[in-house]
Amino acid sequence: MFSRRSLVVVLAMMVAAPARAHGPQGMSGGKLGDPAKATRTVEVVATENAFSIKSLEVRDGETIRFILRNDGMDPHEFLIGTKAEHAEHLKMMRAMMEAQKKPGGVHSHSGPMMDHASGVMVAPGKTATFVWTFARTADLEFACDIPGHYEDGMRGPITFVR
Repeated sequence: MFSRRSLVVVLAMMVAAPARAHGPQGMSGGKLGDPAKATRTVEVVATENAFSIKSLEVRDGETIRFILRNDGMDPHEFLIGTKAEHAEHLKMMRAMMEAQKKPGGVHSHSGPMMDHASGVMVAPGKTATFVWTFARTADLEFACDIPGHYEDGMRGPITFVR
């Protein structure tokens, strides 16, 4: 498990990064949506290693507005992607946290939380919104890929219904 200070350092590194972790399209499962086309709003509360929702049912092509409120003590992500993509993103997050431990690593956070192409990262006590249009994809889930959070169950399946 990493310390809270390490999480803040990773966030600082992500804010300083020149590009999004997964390119302009983000992870699989859809794309950023047009807020004017959102057909429903899903409110999600993040606490210490848990989301208020355990799973999500969506329709292919559906546009949803997500409102993520972080009631926890640590930063949290709410990302949409496949299980394999979350595993890759988690590796990247771990590598960034390890890099900060080396001499010359980033040691403070001075910027806002990062918006991902496929979700948001939210500081403790803050709220963020993003809109997503879903595309039918196998093994899709929402998750927080901050090391320790995903492993502790901060994730849930996304099921496509007709």
